[in-house]
Amino acid sequence: MKDLPIELVGAVVESVTSTSDLLSLRSVNATCHRLVTPHAFRKINIHNSIQSAQDCQSILASPSLATHVREIIYDPRDHAQFCLLPVGAHDACDELEIADLEVVLTETLCALSGFTNLESVSLNFWPSFRSQDGTEVQEHPFWFTNRQIAVLHAMHYAIKSSPVRSLTLNNVVLISSACYDFVSSVTDSPLHHFSMSVVANSELGAWSGSKALNGPLSSLLPLSNANLKSLVLRSPQGLYHSLNTQLHSYDYPALETLVLENIIFDHTPSADGIEEFIVRHKASLRRLELHACTSYVPSMSTPIRRWSTIWKRFEEELESLREIVVGNVHQGYALLDGASGYIPHLPLPALAGEDEKDYLQFSNHVNLRSVLARTCL
Repeated sequence: MKDLPIELVGAVVESVTSTSDLLSLRSVNATCHRLVTPHAFRKINIHNSIQSAQDCQSILASPSLATHVREIIYDPRDHAQFCLLPVGAHDACDELEIADLEVVLTETLCALSGFTNLESVSLNFWPSFRSQDGTEVQEHPFWFTNRQIAVLHAMHYAIKSSPVRSLTLNNVVLISSACYDFVSSVTDSPLHHFSMSVVANSELGAWSGSKALNGPLSSLLPLSNANLKSLVLRSPQGLYHSLNTQLHSYDYPALETLVLENIIFDHTPSADGIEEFIVRHKASLRRLELHACTSYVPSMSTPIRRWSTIWKRFEEELESLREIVVGNVHQGYALLDGASGYIPHLPLPALAGEDEKDYLQFSNHVNLRSVLARTCL
């Protein structure tokens, strides 16, 4: 390979995606070492083990390697399905090893500001870890949530002096807001993008035995700031609703994109609700995505907050919107059942038809504005 043109070697390097292959290629000769290093260390995966966290610390201790790191992913698991096991179904855990894991993860994440060119961090939470002997251990819910809080706390400490601009949190079990008081310490968040997927109400119910256990979505949101441009709130495995969500104090003047998935809108619009949060950002919001969102129905006898009414309000208020994406035109309604948790509440067919009609009118209105905006450029 030493006789190949450097351009060809560079092309080979660009085509290799496996980290292990890149590291092997890096050891071929000095030219490969120089060309491969930026690619091999651009993205660092920290698996949920003591050894992996220590490997990241070793990279951090080498300035010639640390300077190339742009992205960090904690506990990536391709194609894995999240499952929060109920109490009693977990494996026997070595509590000392769990404590050691929390310590080394905390040390590693607190030091992320040492990656001076870091742009993006993704934190994935799974209720298991790899022990020192290589065994995958299913954790007790207490240890899982405790480690989740420790990791989040460390990440927020690092954000205050880190160049990171994008933060993604996956499989978050939202509990009491008091557990996330460290969020308020980041008074001027540098994040341009924040994404959070939460564990659905149904999963939380199966774990805890309570149909109403769910912390507020606002618990981990960045404080109001002029940097945030993109916000994603998702519950991929089912509906999410919390009566304790308080959004009235969150204002992002630069927010352009908002994505919501399986999030339940409150029955009565209030300053703390999702609907008011959307309207409050009407001056900056350009793209709105709603996937399988529903409107909360307090009881069978309570008049529903119609999607038709919501669409009409959005059409009137969101004058700067240029793109609306709705995964399911028939956005639904949800009722909290004492035995089954949140269940679909089906309106009369005529009401569903009116919901769809008013959505299409809203969508057409947004599309027309977008076309006119482009023609005026």
